[in-house]
Amino acid sequence: MNSNASYPVIDSHVDLLFDLIRHHPQTNLADLPPDALVTLPGLNSGGVRVIVSAYYCEDAHNGPAKAADNLRSLLDYADRRLEGLRTIRDEEALRACFAGTGSPGALPLLENADALLEFPAEILKKRGFRLVGLTHVGKNRIGDGNRVKDPEGLTPEGLKLIRELDGLGFAIDTAHLSPPCFVQVADMFSGHLLSTHTGFRAFCDTPRNLDEEQIRTILSRGGVIGLAAYPGMLSGDGRADIHEIFRQIDWFVQKFGPEGIGLGTDFGGYDGVCEGFVDHTSIPELAGMLEEAGYPETSRSAILGENWLRLFSRILAQ
Repeated sequence: MNSNASYPVIDSHVDLLFDLIRHHPQTNLADLPPDALVTLPGLNSGGVRVIVSAYYCEDAHNGPAKAADNLRSLLDYADRRLEGLRTIRDEEALRACFAGTGSPGALPLLENADALLEFPAEILKKRGFRLVGLTHVGKNRIGDGNRVKDPEGLTPEGLKLIRELDGLGFAIDTAHLSPPCFVQVADMFSGHLLSTHTGFRAFCDTPRNLDEEQIRTILSRGGVIGLAAYPGMLSGDGRADIHEIFRQIDWFVQKFGPEGIGLGTDFGGYDGVCEGFVDHTSIPELAGMLEEAGYPETSRSAILGENWLRLFSRILAQ
């Protein structure tokens, strides 16, 4: 498929599986109706060559009785339903997808790693996973997510797990970590840090979003931050549009430079609507807004895809 957008795009967080399970549980990706939220034609129309596909393990399944089985069921479901989306296992495949050679590609992300206390991380790596988010919003056996009241740090099991992930060359997605867990991970984990989908506390002051110190920590480690399209992360009143997305990208670039920001839409993971940016087909319009604002081509290319390409290339090269 040939993109009709100007720039190859990487979206660092797409809840494709969650959306399929909720809305089209018996339909393969290639057979989705045109009005589905995430489709192969929609990705193509937006110029999206690579997504990070989230394997979201709900907190309700945490614990030794259910977590590993839930993860296995997600892996099996993905094997059956994601035909047409190429799993990226190495840097060569990443660059081929980004260049538009063949089908769009997906880097799998485990979102909530409670299952890894029973499910071997080595097996997950063999399946192409190199990205792990330790928690979702709640408490698990590893640590506290960002909706836990009076959160604490990592548990002893969590500390052991991040050392294992470090040794295996995984990168940690900090998007759902509570502030105490974020600090501990940044101090103890020597590998790559990133935030696949977030907002900024300067615009929406919630523990779910990154403050400026956390932003600087991720950037100091060579990481990249994906701005979500979820209105609840973009503004305090839960309303936002494409102009707000542009405004927050522009704020970030003016403050930190264009090398550490990208798109992490979280499409499929929420039910709200960001006006004018409801799915991947809206990305060319955002690219046009960046151009009209005077962003040079190098900066536009970086924000829309090349920042993530650089980081994911380093992760996959390990």
